[in-house]
Amino acid sequence: MKKLSGKVCSIPMLALAILLIMTSCQEKSVVANIKAEELFTLKYGLFENELGFYPSMNTGNCTSAISMQDGFFNILDSNSLKVMNLNSYGDLLSIIYNKDTNPQPSFLSFSGISSQQDGIPTENATQRATSYPFNRIGPMAVDTSQQLFVADYLPQERYETDPDTRMQLRQVILRFTAEGQYVDYIGQQGPGGSPFPYIRNIYTTGNNEMVAVCLTTEGSTVYWFSQDGFLKYMIPIKFSALPVKQEDASNDLFINLDSIIPDYKEQKLYVKIDYSHMDFDESSKVQSGISYDKTLLYSLDINTGLYEDPLTIPAYEEIINSEYNRETHPIPYSFLGVTETGWMFFSIADDTGYTIMMVQPNGQKILRRHLAVKTDDLVFYNMHLSKDGIISMLLSSEDKTTVTWWRTDEIIQALN
Repeated sequence: MKKLSGKVCSIPMLALAILLIMTSCQEKSVVANIKAEELFTLKYGLFENELGFYPSMNTGNCTSAISMQDGFFNILDSNSLKVMNLNSYGDLLSIIYNKDTNPQPSFLSFSGISSQQDGIPTENATQRATSYPFNRIGPMAVDTSQQLFVADYLPQERYETDPDTRMQLRQVILRFTAEGQYVDYIGQQGPGGSPFPYIRNIYTTGNNEMVAVCLTTEGSTVYWFSQDGFLKYMIPIKFSALPVKQEDASNDLFINLDSIIPDYKEQKLYVKIDYSHMDFDESSKVQSGISYDKTLLYSLDINTGLYEDPLTIPAYEEIINSEYNRETHPIPYSFLGVTETGWMFFSIADDTGYTIMMVQPNGQKILRRHLAVKTDDLVFYNMHLSKDGIISMLLSSEDKTTVTWWRTDEIIQALN
């Protein structure tokens, strides 16, 4: 095991992006497709079961997201400022919405359904609605009890500044019950705490503990909360303390802290790091670019602060065919998540959809599968991995959004 130490230069994102600018590419070998199941579609509009996402309007960055738990879908609509809960048939079960950007849900005025002052229908209603003054929402997570966590920005007058780093602290995490009732907001110290730095993602564990991964000027900080919402651990993961193998240590090494994801059962974090090196022109000795070397996935025990020996994560190989030669270029996968049985999922976009790589907990077995998606028609997508190992996607085209899933859980169940 290795202590939190090492030397690092954060790789410029532009340099890494150069690796992705390829043409006439194909995967090294044929990868079997997983059957897609299109579950339901959502239209664009103002109604409660529609998305306020209009691709033709060029509304800017879209942070809409999808999360699936036990066959129920939560869809966060950042444009309309609402979160919808639907079943696998696309039936709307509940909605939490900002009443300044959404009309009152139509079902509240239907005969036989009355509403309380807080907007929650009575017990005999089949649909529920709660109004909440969202500001700028995303990301989100749902635990096993269907409790919902949503990151939101505070009003500008409530922003704070960290006295040590001078970073602006602007976000909190809102907590709602499975019925859509607002509980409280969680800050750095727990309920009612000070705002977070930029929240990159939110996760929940099998113990219904919530984990927030935040970006800082020095790297990332992970806040791990108990089931009651109180802070258990604050784990800084600094660029200057990332692990580096002795044989890789050099002045021309670049390290990219790609992602941090908690384990579903144990109190540990998976830290994915991409390593690259500087290229030099042999004749002039002048830097000519940056080449990707490898990806290592470290397991960090948050009780001891020790990194375990890493797993080497294979790269996706793109083959570039030109008139005169054929070249293979390795590109790192994105880390999608970890299932409750410990399988680690990685993904990357390709010419005909997405290649998924599934890695067994001990790294002994690695499976590659393909999700066929017509990416030319997409204007936005969001991918989610459930605790069971099901991949769900929000696929937005010019005229509608489709919710589709792939039963990758059946593959790993057959091997466990």
